[in-house]
Amino acid sequence: MNSVQERVWDRNGPLDRGRTEGGARRYLVEVTKAKRRPLTPELVVGVGLQLLDEVGLTDFSMRALAERLGTYPATLYWHVGDRSTVLAAILTRVLSEMNVPVPGKDWRKWLRHMATEYREAIHRHPNIAAFTAAELQRGAAVEPLMESTLQVLHSAGFRDARLVFACNVYVGTITGWVAIELCSAPDDAGEEWAEEFASSAQELSPEAFPLMTRLMSEQLIGMRWRSGRDQPLDESFAMLLDVLIDGLQAQVS
Repeated sequence: MNSVQERVWDRNGPLDRGRTEGGARRYLVEVTKAKRRPLTPELVVGVGLQLLDEVGLTDFSMRALAERLGTYPATLYWHVGDRSTVLAAILTRVLSEMNVPVPGKDWRKWLRHMATEYREAIHRHPNIAAFTAAELQRGAAVEPLMESTLQVLHSAGFRDARLVFACNVYVGTITGWVAIELCSAPDDAGEEWAEEFASSAQELSPEAFPLMTRLMSEQLIGMRWRSGRDQPLDESFAMLLDVLIDGLQAQVS
């Protein structure tokens, strides 16, 4: 067994046991771990992604991550930052799985390819989807993707403020749509929730809701009882890309 000393931090600063310096109490805690791995950002992100895939965004915590790594939450804060920072790094890892080509002459093809790559990457780790729509994003993977998107839309003919508008429309539509597609059942939903939802939806009055009752399925956003994790909305996404890219084309024609 190897004995490892760690400095533990609280909100008031570093702590050393039994001493007071500048108003901050300090102490050292002996931690004994067998064959402990060095705590690196890469390790934290890798283990964090595994944890997120297993427990979901709601139950993802720095305490749970620290337990997986055999350390303390305060140590993680010191080395990699807070929960949002770790999740942003995990998102960067997920986006790095995308195979995005260098912008070429066919801007429509590039936009379609990038949107498909993004959706596939998020589908592989669906628990990160809600985070993409919950907080402002930036990072080592986000910034190059944004620059490439701006370059492609610029090549399509968008300029200045309208280039910003077009980029917002494209990125916001794709990221928001995928987040909605992959939303999950309520946190407190039991095993019977889907069946109860389906049953209540099918009891709608055909006179009051003729189209909804005729077209009711697990593919109708707003009335689904299955997530896109289990029932991917592939045809709807294909139509979304047609409408989005045709709409951008119309703006520069």
